[in-house]
Amino acid sequence: MGALCFLSFPLFAAIERPALPDQTLPGGKGELSFQSLLDRLSILNEPVSREGTGRLTARAPGEYYRFQFRLIARGPEALRLELFDLFGRPVLYLISYLGETRIFSLAQNKEIPLRQSLPGPWSPVSQMPIIEIMKLFWGRVPLFPSESYQIKTGEERGKEFIKILFEGPMHQELWITPYPFSLTKSRIKNQKNEGELEILFTDFSSIAGSQIPLQMEIKEGQSENVLTLRYETLILRPDIPEDTFKIPDLPPSPPADNS
Repeated sequence: MGALCFLSFPLFAAIERPALPDQTLPGGKGELSFQSLLDRLSILNEPVSREGTGRLTARAPGEYYRFQFRLIARGPEALRLELFDLFGRPVLYLISYLGETRIFSLAQNKEIPLRQSLPGPWSPVSQMPIIEIMKLFWGRVPLFPSESYQIKTGEERGKEFIKILFEGPMHQELWITPYPFSLTKSRIKNQKNEGELEILFTDFSSIAGSQIPLQMEIKEGQSENVLTLRYETLILRPDIPEDTFKIPDLPPSPPADNS
């Protein structure tokens, strides 16, 4: 797992999900239904427009990467993500704006092309639109098209939970805390059964009346490959100007040495 693999996803058209039959939840909670859960999972909690800083780490056997990040965003469709090394030097900028997503390496003074695919358990995620992937910063996950679903309810450590299992080209499981509403975990497995990804949201904080996770972690099955994003500061930013999403001015590359 490369340290920045989650930044290298292609941009696809919007996902079309087939209509699934609605139902009320078991356990006497008729005020919630499957469709209402889908709506909550698809709509980002306010505040959507935000600025946050924190750290991003990636661990794999024999490898460890750590970056500081800064996110300035009106939403997943309009954002600027900056990565810095341990000395505070800019490393990467990811800019998504007006339907276009581009990645720039400040260290190499060049634009980095978006990769077309990722191997193994990362492959289902790499097939998703970049806007869907960036919803991780808002405590959401991509929702894959499915053919059927199951809903289970229960209680763990004194808290109610709802589990949704989607079956289709991808197998996806979601764990939800209904009151207050928050998505806490998701598992994704691809068609070829090449392992699975588990996404965990923890350290929830109440901001403007919504439950916002301050930490996101992606684990690759039973392996030691883990990608972690941790907010250290998070503030509301309703006044983000247009020039925030301006393409950075990279210095020209030095001429080739033909000697």
